[in-house]
Amino acid sequence: MIRQFPLAAALVCLAAALAPATTFSHETTGDLVVRARQVCCVSCEEVEARRDPVSGLVFTHVRLRLLEDIKGRAAASSIRLRIVGGRAGGVETKTLGMPTFRPGEESILLLGPANSRGYPVLLQARRGVLSLKRDKRGGRYVVTRVSGIPELRGKRHVTLDAFRGAVKRLERKARPK
Repeated sequence: MIRQFPLAAALVCLAAALAPATTFSHETTGDLVVRARQVCCVSCEEVEARRDPVSGLVFTHVRLRLLEDIKGRAAASSIRLRIVGGRAGGVETKTLGMPTFRPGEESILLLGPANSRGYPVLLQARRGVLSLKRDKRGGRYVVTRVSGIPELRGKRHVTLDAFRGAVKRLERKARPK
């Protein structure tokens, strides 16, 4: 198996050198929700890793079925993501902080504008994905830690209804007056 660590590390160093400034972000989930162009509930349908013929890096292509728009409006009933990292054949590319998806899993995505290839960008990579689980009655709840939203602080399991309501309140509060 060929590892792509040196090439990936070189690309990251090059991107950092070209960036005007690199800082650690202290954004909370609430901050990300306000900044997101779209917040949506999705179900993963397909995950496929493919090697890019130009760069040689492996990218994971994820197809997600839109279950619900919480903020913003999706242009289609499915969302496609292209995430750096994965394993295709004997080649593996690892990138720290990137989310993973499995068919059948449900989650909430915090999405920014599309990148130059037209794929929506997950805000703060893995932090832009909030995992959902179902309780015994079929209700959904967020299992990822939610920060920066006062009414949800300290709760172990945040129901999807509570999260949806908090997003609507954050949207109203963030609107210019």
